[in-house]
Amino acid sequence: MNESVLLVPLAALALGAAIARPPQRDSTRAAFELPHDDVLIDERIPIVVSHLPRGASVTIRLRGGQGAQWSSNATFTADDGGRIELSRMAPVKGSYQEVDPMGLFWSAERKSTSGSGAADEGGDDSLNLWTLTAETGGEAVATATVRRRAVAAGVRVMPVRERGLVGAFYEPPDGGRHPAFIVLSGSGGGVPAPANHAGGLASRGYAVLALAYFGAGGLPRTLSNIPLEYFGGALRWLAAQPSVDPARIGVLGGSRGGELALLLGTVYPAIRLVVAYMPSNAVWRGCCDPTTQVAWTVGGRPLAAMPPPAFRDPVAAAQAEIQVERIHGAVLLISGRDDGVWPSSEMAEKIVARLRRNGFAYAYSSLTYDHAGHGITRPYTSTMELNSRRHPLSGRIMQMGGTPAGTAKAREDSWSQMLAFVNRHLRDLQ
Repeated sequence: MNESVLLVPLAALALGAAIARPPQRDSTRAAFELPHDDVLIDERIPIVVSHLPRGASVTIRLRGGQGAQWSSNATFTADDGGRIELSRMAPVKGSYQEVDPMGLFWSAERKSTSGSGAADEGGDDSLNLWTLTAETGGEAVATATVRRRAVAAGVRVMPVRERGLVGAFYEPPDGGRHPAFIVLSGSGGGVPAPANHAGGLASRGYAVLALAYFGAGGLPRTLSNIPLEYFGGALRWLAAQPSVDPARIGVLGGSRGGELALLLGTVYPAIRLVVAYMPSNAVWRGCCDPTTQVAWTVGGRPLAAMPPPAFRDPVAAAQAEIQVERIHGAVLLISGRDDGVWPSSEMAEKIVARLRRNGFAYAYSSLTYDHAGHGITRPYTSTMELNSRRHPLSGRIMQMGGTPAGTAKAREDSWSQMLAFVNRHLRDLQ
């Protein structure tokens, strides 16, 4: 009798424990295995789908970005363990072909191309959501959501509208003085977007002034008659910030911004490192109005620029060359051999030759990539519109050159090498 009296409350306790226990995921059902669901846009995501039928044909679809307009897909065959791992498997078919853990992201295409050309799929948003779906037999068997950030959490971003400057200042969350960069836009003008180099450097502990010099309120409309003194003011402003170490300031730009970065390095000794993407070895005329003769001025006088081909001679070409040997710090050049905008890899070779010829005292390196053109920037964003974007000022369709896969590889490799270079020659500068 005592036993029967005890059995009832013990059963009740067992039932109560079962009700209170949190529900467990069915370990036999297909699922995405992602180590993190909140990452920077330039961080690899090791995508794995597990608990699939052996040999199953599985299509992984990706959708997200600004307005959830971007999408891609790839079909794989599950291995003997019922797994699909993008870091070691090539798709059977889909929007990309070779083994590539981030292939779904760089091969994403947008539904609407209206207004395309302003930015990559990261756009100006600081946070974008992406959804991964695994389908087999026409049925979704697993989903996962990933947040991709242009700027790391904790980085403070504030607009700059003072002393005639227009830009945005990125400040690391920790105290003390930090190495710093001025990041420059190219011929599109405006304030460089956080999804590009500015946000990436700021997320690695650099203070960053993303600086507009035309194409923004209060500045010239086009790249025309830009005084280099404006950038001297920007350097002084940046050096005066309490979070900046004035002895460790670099400048980074791409295309016309790369030309400008090299040029500024020759004018301002305070610049201790120059990174020039798709660079030029010479000064060019203004952009992008054919009547614009002058890009840069000093003391109100135009800098000598490369004349049009019909009027070009060796003396004029030599006068337009940037005197890169006068830069007071390390130099990194990044270019593609298939550049459709201008011959950046050839011009990078000329820069290196000039540095070598003049016994340049600082470190320099030139990274040149096959199957890549004028679209080398921060990695793991779409490369599918290389030859279909409209220039924001001229309105012309741009032919960037390179292939989507080649450009994606160049972005990935150059990004890691660039970060290593600037850490070695600016962060650790003594």
